[in-house]
Amino acid sequence: MRNLFFASTIFASFIIVLTRQANAQFVVSGSLGLTSITDKIDGDKQAQALSFEVCPSVGYVFGDWEFGALFEYSHSKTTYTNDNDRTETESAWAAGPYANYCFASVGKFFFSVEATSLFGFAEDEHTIDLKLLPLATYEINDRWDVDIYSDVLSINYLWTKNTDNDHAVGKLDFLANYGQLFGVGFTFKF
Repeated sequence: MRNLFFASTIFASFIIVLTRQANAQFVVSGSLGLTSITDKIDGDKQAQALSFEVCPSVGYVFGDWEFGALFEYSHSKTTYTNDNDRTETESAWAAGPYANYCFASVGKFFFSVEATSLFGFAEDEHTIDLKLLPLATYEINDRWDVDIYSDVLSINYLWTKNTDNDHAVGKLDFLANYGQLFGVGFTFKF
């Protein structure tokens, strides 16, 4: 325990010194998402899913780079029609680090790519989600930005393991998430 405290203190001191020397900026950001998907299953059976997501994050900006941690809570409700009209609900939590690199800017518009690694926990499964995602940012003023992102353009690797057995599945998707076309988030810079 003493070693963990010592290591944490050194890490925090390193970040403070690096932040002051690099003229870095502390940022708090977040996004809200709403997704609606309808899928055909086996002929006339249909699944309709509605999902709500809240994703706050904290980080530091060092020049063109931003590093931090994000947290995600999602709640979804899926209704299966022509299958006894059953409904399933699920809540999930996830957390992990992210890195963002700004590669271009035009006036108050900034274009970047973000890499995230989320470790998720749902009622019946654990997930590891690695994602590469394009972002467009508009600088409202010196303190506020609005971020627009698209999961449609993302590259995503999702590993899932059921908690009731040892079954695990990994899947790589390109341009895969057609349910949430665009998301909007806001950033506050300290």
